[in-house]
Amino acid sequence: MSSNADSSRDRPASIAAIVLLGAVAVAGFNIQPMYLGALADHLGFSAEQLGLIAGAEIAGGALAGVAAISWVRRWNWQRVALVALLVLGIGNLASAYVTNFESLVVIRFLTGFLGIGTNYALAIAALSDTHHTERNFSIAVVTQVSIAMAGFMILPSFIGESGTSAVFLPLAAIAFLLVPFLKFLPVGGQRESVAVTETAATSSWPIWLVLACQCAWYLGIGGVWAFVERIAVGAGIDAEGIGNALAIGMAVGLLGAFVAAIVADRFGRIIPFAVAMLGQVVAVWLLSGLEDLNGLIIAICLYNGTWNFALPYIFSMAALADTGGRLVVLMSTAQAVGLTFGATLGGAVIGRYGLLAVTWQGGAAAIAALLIFVLLAKQLASVKASSVANS
Repeated sequence: MSSNADSSRDRPASIAAIVLLGAVAVAGFNIQPMYLGALADHLGFSAEQLGLIAGAEIAGGALAGVAAISWVRRWNWQRVALVALLVLGIGNLASAYVTNFESLVVIRFLTGFLGIGTNYALAIAALSDTHHTERNFSIAVVTQVSIAMAGFMILPSFIGESGTSAVFLPLAAIAFLLVPFLKFLPVGGQRESVAVTETAATSSWPIWLVLACQCAWYLGIGGVWAFVERIAVGAGIDAEGIGNALAIGMAVGLLGAFVAAIVADRFGRIIPFAVAMLGQVVAVWLLSGLEDLNGLIIAICLYNGTWNFALPYIFSMAALADTGGRLVVLMSTAQAVGLTFGATLGGAVIGRYGLLAVTWQGGAAAIAALLIFVLLAKQLASVKASSVANS
């Protein structure tokens, strides 16, 4: 790839387009609890049906990451994004008016696969091609969380009047409105190698370790996040207090992403990621001994803050490890797999050992992710030093 093409990906307009594409893609998933609640209240869907709808969407997104391996370095990104945005818009538009359960499951799967997952995989690949990946991924996280916060603040009052259309129509609108900005998106193609070493460049093991790290971490997040509300209820905290704690935690999560953007790689990658994972362990320890609302707020703020602080570092490590730039799109799949199996495992351990056992799942997963991350970083650094010495 030419240097001009490579540098064009670092233009502010290009980065803004990539960030917005990823944010619009996951906007529906980020406010999923809201539209699932609307489906329950206005269409009378059962908890089992809601789970299947959510699962279909997540499964579609996970499969999109796998499918992206075949096209992400071959097809024109602007054209792929155009089709994916149109599918996202049409899928959300249809979801606003469809009331049949089976039809909605199919629509959410296709929207997840061709819209949400495809756009998100493309955004991950494009951001991984930029320089200053920690900063750019931090900007992406900040944007995604900001849109989710806006949705949680604005949409509830409209849902009571309009039902599910109050959620799905705005999601469709922002997908269509983003189309004119696709001209700033890079066209794609083969990535200029950022090979850490010749060994890394000829082996896929580094990116598979990053994917394992991501999956292990989200195995814990999936369990804790699915049952944190139940933990709070078990501690005698009322629904209003729980909602306020989650809202405050989301704001602090935004702060965590801002901090990651400021810190970037000043202290390398291991130290920031280690701080984040240890923060996750402390947060779930606090949840395991939860007694009141103040404790819940502290635990949720620490959990969300370190969660969003760590994300840019694991994504930048993926960009570094995947020198070919094809397998990095599986990061979205690793997230989805971890979340899905994490929630399932959480339900199993709770059924056998009690509600607070899920906090041990979250802590163990964070430690496992840290160990994998350190192993990978040390190995890449060692091989890089060897390559420099032999050059």
